[in-house]
Amino acid sequence: MTHFSRLAETLAAAALSIVVAAGPVSAQNLSKFVISDEAAKKTMIKNEINADTAAKIAQACVDFAVKNNQAITVFILSPTGQIVHSHRMDGQVPINIETALLKAQSVLYTRDSTHQRANMVANNLSLQMRWAPLGVFPTAGGLPIVVDGQMIGAIGVGGGNKDEECAYTALTSVVGPQPALAGPPPAPAARP
Repeated sequence: MTHFSRLAETLAAAALSIVVAAGPVSAQNLSKFVISDEAAKKTMIKNEINADTAAKIAQACVDFAVKNNQAITVFILSPTGQIVHSHRMDGQVPINIETALLKAQSVLYTRDSTHQRANMVANNLSLQMRWAPLGVFPTAGGLPIVVDGQMIGAIGVGGGNKDEECAYTALTSVVGPQPALAGPPPAPAARP
């Protein structure tokens, strides 16, 4: 066996051990969280959050809100924008309900968190004005629902003061690891 062959075997074995070690940790089992094959035949789309998962996420968010003494509204949308599940706690005014839906819809348009978009438009009135007619609502509380690197839906939470934390906690507890949350907005540019 040549030196090159031994090196190739060693690298292949190392790569395989990394894949085997990382496999169960990183895999989320997409099929567990999306609609069944039978339902997909009717809708002609497979990677869509199923109703059971959406209900569990909404309940986990409600549990978070109750624990934090808040009332919230939650919308969970399919990747095509249809409401899969929604929940309004008592004490919500119409704007809380509307903003929760707007946050979820914004995620579908942008494919990232509404907090990330809020950071992008911070201190940029021109960008804020261009996005408003598109229906992008850049306020924290909307997140993509990601499983195995696929966006299977979107969640929007409104009405509380920890909307994004509510959504993130619910998603990670029900479907597992999610993309990292956006950081604080950029500091305003210094004026001369």
